Amino acid sequence: MNPLLQAKYDELASAGDYECWYLVKQPTAFDSLCYLVSFLKEFQDANATGNLQEHIEKCVKNLQTTKPAIEISNNYRALRVAAFFGLITMRSKGYNDADITPTYDEIRARCGGEFERTAAYADIIDRQIEKIFLSSEIDEEKDGIRKDFRLYPVMLLYKVLLELGRTTGQYTIDMTEYRYLVATSKKYSDYLDALLLIRLMRQDPGSKEKFETYRAKFDNRLIQALKQLGTLTVDKDSVSLNPAALETVAHRVFVFENNPDIHTTEHYLTFLGSTNRLTDHNQTRTLQTTPPVYPYDHARIGAHNRIVYGTPGCGKSFYVQNTFLSACGVAKEHRVRTTFYMDYTNTDFVGQILPKVEQQGDKRIVTYAFHPGPFALALRMAIENPDHAVALIIEELNRGNAASIFGDIFQLLDRDQTGKSQYSITNTALQDYLNQQFDKKYVFDHIAIPSNLYIVATLNTSDQNVFTLDTAFKRRWQFEKLRNFFTADHSYKEYFIPGMEEMTWEQLVYAINTYIVMSGDALSSEDKQLGIYFIDEGSLCASKEECKNEQRIERFAYKLFEYLWDDVAKFARADWFQADIKTLDQLIDRYKKVGKKVFAEGVLGS
Repeated sequence: MNPLLQAKYDELASAGDYECWYLVKQPTAFDSLCYLVSFLKEFQDANATGNLQEHIEKCVKNLQTTKPAIEISNNYRALRVAAFFGLITMRSKGYNDADITPTYDEIRARCGGEFERTAAYADIIDRQIEKIFLSSEIDEEKDGIRKDFRLYPVMLLYKVLLELGRTTGQYTIDMTEYRYLVATSKKYSDYLDALLLIRLMRQDPGSKEKFETYRAKFDNRLIQALKQLGTLTVDKDSVSLNPAALETVAHRVFVFENNPDIHTTEHYLTFLGSTNRLTDHNQTRTLQTTPPVYPYDHARIGAHNRIVYGTPGCGKSFYVQNTFLSACGVAKEHRVRTTFYMDYTNTDFVGQILPKVEQQGDKRIVTYAFHPGPFALALRMAIENPDHAVALIIEELNRGNAASIFGDIFQLLDRDQTGKSQYSITNTALQDYLNQQFDKKYVFDHIAIPSNLYIVATLNTSDQNVFTLDTAFKRRWQFEKLRNFFTADHSYKEYFIPGMEEMTWEQLVYAINTYIVMSGDALSSEDKQLGIYFIDEGSLCASKEECKNEQRIERFAYKLFEYLWDDVAKFARADWFQADIKTLDQLIDRYKKVGKKVFAEGVLGS
């Protein structure tokens, strides 16, 4: 054996187990790891105090029920590989408090959470594997048997394959050459030694069998990661550069060699989890100190602003909750609800900075913190769940001064075709809040509505005189009128009226609404019609016998007649009720005695 080759052999003889390019012995497939990270994120978001392993086992079981073709480990220790790939950043030896990185968020946005769609983020896989550095602090043996390894192994492998191809025409090495001559290199400059030893081994084919006696010592898992690189072809016998990737690889090596020690400092983990490539030097230097600016570009697109309007009690809230949001794919846990009212303000809606008294030793100190309102909470939820639809629900939109309540958020309501705000705003309090919530992951230098955040409001047509909505505000919304008619599935339309047992709820609503419409402007027209859910089921009677119950009659009377007296018939009460009835109390007392006869002739069709 050549003396130089013999020296390498002797070096390997005295080396420790796995004193080579190393990755922990766990599954390395990106799709599997991304799903594990998604399960970790669910565990963290739920502030779970249980066992992470049990949570992951449960999630894996559920996933395999719906997607049996996916091969995925249910061992939480595989998350260590996710750390090597920059999908999470470890804070401690445990995984519960690991940070989810922008790289993972970028992958999730690309594939919509369907991580088996690796073609959607194949370039990210290449980028992250190329960014693996040995031995970083992720490696538990960085101060042990691998303490002398200080290199980006993929870049050295690229260099070796390129130089061999340029001299021999074959951009390939066999697995023995890879395992013992390349994967035991400790620094990038060692590529020259690796090239020389490969040439010597090829001149002495018998030496390969001798080196193979150390197979168990240098059997490492990094080769499993390399198999996922689109730039390489890795099989059981060899590692080769893909011909179509030659130019790309050559450029990356050229750029890398201008600064081969980039990110070998304390900033490495920030860089590893970032969305930047190893050879994008100008960008990666910035990322050493500053996380990326949040782009508001989400995989889930098409959200918009919608106003659902109609007569009081026509079922607007029920429709929004059970039909519209369900059709949009908004899960119940991804909904934030608020109600506007007369004194509701912009700070109630968005959030405000409030003082807080804290006890520190013998002193009481006043601090100030941002308390998020519904808009801030919904925005944060949309950012945290970029591949899910999120909804901010506003009940009674025009019961408050909408233009004043929205304030500068009004500017964000203009959306592009994806659903993202066309224009952004500067809101320092809200930006500071988001920067604190997503510390070290993103920088928020502006505010926008992302494309996965629906804003859905309800509006009573009879309340339009409370606060009117100007044209500029209304044009930023899609309007949907909820039709006010009984359907076959209305559960209590055949219930009877307390005090008027000869009528059903459907008959009464039809009679009153017909009278409103036929009477025209004098009675405020169709805006004042009764909704089919205006009276709840509990205030009606399933049988005629129940209709004589005095408590039921009184409860029903107040609900119906307060609305008719004060809103519908306010300016034409003589057209609605007996002429001698002058007050609401008289109307209700009379109803208890004579029932439907309190109405003027023709109101109920009689």
